[in-house]
Amino acid sequence: MVRSRMERGYTLIELLTVLMILSIIFGYSASFVQRFGEGQNISVAASQVSSVVRAARNFSRSSGLASRVHVDPDSGRVSAFGFENVASWDFESLESVPDGSRLGASAAIAGAFGENAEVTGWVEATSGRVGRAVLFVDDGPALRASGLPRYHSPGGISIEAWVRYWQPDLRQEEGIETSGGRKDPRREMRLAVVSRPGSWEVGLLGDGAAYLALGDLEDPAADQSCFIATEGRVAVPDRWAHLRATFDGITFLLEVDGIKRPWMPVGFERIAEEDWPPLPTRLLDTDEDLWISHPSRFFLGAIDEVKIRVALEPHSYELPGTVEILGPPQLIHFDTRGSLDPLVHELPIIISLGELKDADFQPDSGTEVAPPTFRALTEDRRQAREEELEIVEEAFGDPLAGLSRFLEGWESSEEEKKVAGPVLPTEPGLHVGDGLLDGRPIQRLHNIVIDMTGTIRG
Repeated sequence: MVRSRMERGYTLIELLTVLMILSIIFGYSASFVQRFGEGQNISVAASQVSSVVRAARNFSRSSGLASRVHVDPDSGRVSAFGFENVASWDFESLESVPDGSRLGASAAIAGAFGENAEVTGWVEATSGRVGRAVLFVDDGPALRASGLPRYHSPGGISIEAWVRYWQPDLRQEEGIETSGGRKDPRREMRLAVVSRPGSWEVGLLGDGAAYLALGDLEDPAADQSCFIATEGRVAVPDRWAHLRATFDGITFLLEVDGIKRPWMPVGFERIAEEDWPPLPTRLLDTDEDLWISHPSRFFLGAIDEVKIRVALEPHSYELPGTVEILGPPQLIHFDTRGSLDPLVHELPIIISLGELKDADFQPDSGTEVAPPTFRALTEDRRQAREEELEIVEEAFGDPLAGLSRFLEGWESSEEEKKVAGPVLPTEPGLHVGDGLLDGRPIQRLHNIVIDMTGTIRG
């Protein structure tokens, strides 16, 4: 009996042939999918980085609060930081109280979020920068608000207030040192503006410097503690000044009248920055109450418009190992409108992501040899140069080491003028096969550009 073609089977050779063809096709497909996925790594990373930056900008636009983005090439991480209002006093509830009238003991001054600040000591109503304010008179005057959990965030704090302080007179013979120099003894006076003992305190020193203390206020050398201050006379006596102090776990910021002021740990004014003690990376929690002024470090003068903000949980993204952030670390500041803060940034910001060619293929052996990465080479050269300068400094003293650094910078700048090579493009978006970095080609480069208005492209 003859079987029809539909009932006929397949031989073993035919089945093996079909399986071999399918395996070849799937092999090529898998390789193509893998290469396609690798090619999309930088685009996906750029999209995620843009999302982090956009989250910070949108937060500022919606909340009216400043935000920051930290771009860290060493860890390959981009993090957005924002702050949330948790307490505020404008003292407008004292509108009907005449200037110079003493507020009753334990009188409560309502804040914007339902909290009450009770009067301790001699506190008077007075004219504020706008509307009303409180004036602290005699010894130990302050306002106390019960400590609430929302006042704490390990990620950071931002405090601002308008202050008008009275500066004690300095007698002519005070402050003269045995060396013939002069030191203002009023710098030892701490005039607390807002304080939560055991966690943080912001205020002025007697010489007009702004300060921020974190952690143990009596022992700045304790873990996660520090006491930093600006130079003196940044706040003018008997005149309203806007004071703001911010800590976000990475950076410290002390501003007076909107101007960022240089700061240093108290007691280390003559010490190089690299020899400073470790600075805190988080805030310590405490059960203490919140104080405006403080009975032990009371403010001399008037305070108005107190605002306290705590850091929100940062929104972060860590790049895959095949993509690197090019260039130095950056801290991007968005103002309350979501634009780049003009007090910090003069030009648009460029975040460059790159796939660096770290391996050479050897066709004769079929192996891949990976030389040291770009970041490792850079670090090795930096360490080698520092060791050379240390040897020079040890043998001949510091001036020659400084001269060596100057000559090195001068020679490198002259060489850069003579050698004209391809540079990395600055346009937003993806660039393929463009430019050299440290003598090695960039396989793919993706630029994310943030202009002064906060517009994000790329």
